[in-house]
Order: sequence, then structure tokens, then C-alpha cells
Amino acid sequence: MTDDGTLSLFNIDVGDVYHSVIGAHTEALGKYVNPSGIKEFAASNSSVKILDVCYGLGYNSKVAVSEILKFNPDIDIKIVAVEIDPVVLAFSAIVGNEIFDEKLNSRFFDEISGQVDIQQIVDEYIEKITENAPKIMPIIQNKLVGGGTFIHPDNLRSFLHNIYYRTISTRKSIDMKFSPIRLDINYYIEDARLALRKLPNSNQKFDFVFFDPFTPAKVPILWTVEIFKMLYQLLNENGNITTYSNAAPVRAGLVEAGFYLGQTTPLGKKSSGTIAYKNPAIVKTPLSDKEYGLLETKAGIPYRDPTLISTNEEILSKRAEEQNASDRISTSSYLTQVEN
Repeated sequence: MTDDGTLSLFNIDVGDVYHSVIGAHTEALGKYVNPSGIKEFAASNSSVKILDVCYGLGYNSKVAVSEILKFNPDIDIKIVAVEIDPVVLAFSAIVGNEIFDEKLNSRFFDEISGQVDIQQIVDEYIEKITENAPKIMPIIQNKLVGGGTFIHPDNLRSFLHNIYYRTISTRKSIDMKFSPIRLDINYYIEDARLALRKLPNSNQKFDFVFFDPFTPAKVPILWTVEIFKMLYQLLNENGNITTYSNAAPVRAGLVEAGFYLGQTTPLGKKSSGTIAYKNPAIVKTPLSDKEYGLLETKAGIPYRDPTLISTNEEILSKRAEEQNASDRISTSSYLTQVEN
């Protein structure tokens, strides 16, 4: 449980949590929805199209819809969400009841329950967490330094079942026939590299892309130049991509794909994120010369996956080889130069 009262999960395979202790709702609003400008866009447009890559627990999309409706309750909202893990997708259907409008929660629940067995997945997750508790508890507790609370595996079953059945009970008590929300959601439950290749066939362009994978060092397959080039083709001319990452290989990859970069406002003590535009005229807070200079160092060599089938290990290995063979200046030497 995070500091803003929202629930996050631990991904056993990746060995990381989906959100920091500051909270899922706080992060979605501060790192994606507010910097993207989607609220201002909604106020003056009749429709908005969002591509949510690495949907996770769905807070980015849910917060976006909730905020959009405050500015324009009659707007048509189209969301395409990409998420490889059916477990986190199932949980996304039952979290957020304490924050979001009941009818909004129900819309997301209905879409997801038509594609995955939510109750079965919740039960299987509980068993897996309980079985691996001795291994994962130290990792989670380390992540919670400075805030947040850890729900012990002994209490996890009753806690999650209460959330699930409360969601079911709430859905039965509301009448969706009179829901004013004009929302269309489409889920791709697969590797983003496959999903993004399918989307051009739908002949649609997106106004906003929320890009929220695990960190580049852990899943570089999702932070490659090739991924960014696909996103470039899927984005409207005045659209943008928001992401929490400010890593040099990520920003360099976006530049190589054709984007112009800005930075988002830091959230709390965290560093700024990145916002990428196709149109340079609408960049609000461009990177500094120093930040652009970092992209020309060895650290700025991007991740590459020309076949779109490489493993994380292969991508990291190839990047290390490219760095070793490069005559670029090291990051430490560059920083010494610009600071003197």
C-alpha cells in the first residue's frame, strides 16, 4: 500500500514493484496526465485517442479519463492499452475503487473481465506470492524504505478477496445503462513489440502515448530505437509521448527516432521525466544543452533491437559492445568538462 492510499503489486519475474512509495495515483497524475497536456486538449476537442503502453494496474489511463471528464464530460475517449501480463491486468480491474467514480471503475472491469478470469488469477497470484515470500519479502521491504506499507502474505488472501468482492458488489448496485461516459477501451495482452506492429493496420493515430515499462536496465526490449520509431508512426503530428525515464539511452533513442524532447517537472525528490514531440514548435520545456550533450557520450548509445525478437540480455550485451567500440567521450569526462 503506497503513501497516497493506492495499491501496487510486486512482479516476481522482474523483481520490482509497479510504483514507488509516493503512490500510483500521484505518479499517474504528476508524471503522465499533467505534463502531457491532455486536460487542456480535452477542453477544446470532441475526441481524444490514448495509447497506453505497459498498462500495468491501469492508473495512468484511469486518472486520465477521470481528469478529462472534469474538463469535457461529453468527449469521446478512445484507449488502446498494451499489457503483456494478464496477472497485473486482472488486478487493474479491482484496484482504484476508493479513488475513481464507480461507473468508471465498472467500465474498465467489464472490459477486462471479458478477456481474463479475474478471480482465478487473483487466487493464483496469492499462492505464488505466499510460496515465494521468503525470497521476495526483503526485496519489497527495501523498496518501502521511506514510506508505504507491506501487506504480509499471511494477510494477503483476505485483503485481496475483500477488494474483489467489494468490486463485484459495487457493480451490481449501479445502473450502467445511464452512464454518461463515452469511453472505448481495447486491450492487447501481448508483447508490445507485437502489438505495436498490429496497430498501423487499424489506420488510427493517437494524440497521447503513456509509456510506462519497467526500467530500461531491466527490460531494454521496450526502450529501443525500433520501438520509438513505431510510436513515431502511430502519433498524431501534434501528439506527444510521456515517460518517467530520463535515461540517456532512452532520450538518445527517441531523438534517433525523430522526436524533439522536453522534460517533465520532477515529482517530489525524483528526477524529471521525458516528453517527446513530433512537432518542435510545441516543446514547452526543452532539454538543456548539458542534457543534450549527455546524449552524445557513451551513456547516450541507445538500445537496439532491429529484429524485434531479441532478449533483454542480448540487447544489453550488444549495447555494451557498441559502447566499448565507440570513440565517444565518457559521461564522467563530459561532466568534468562542462562543470569546469
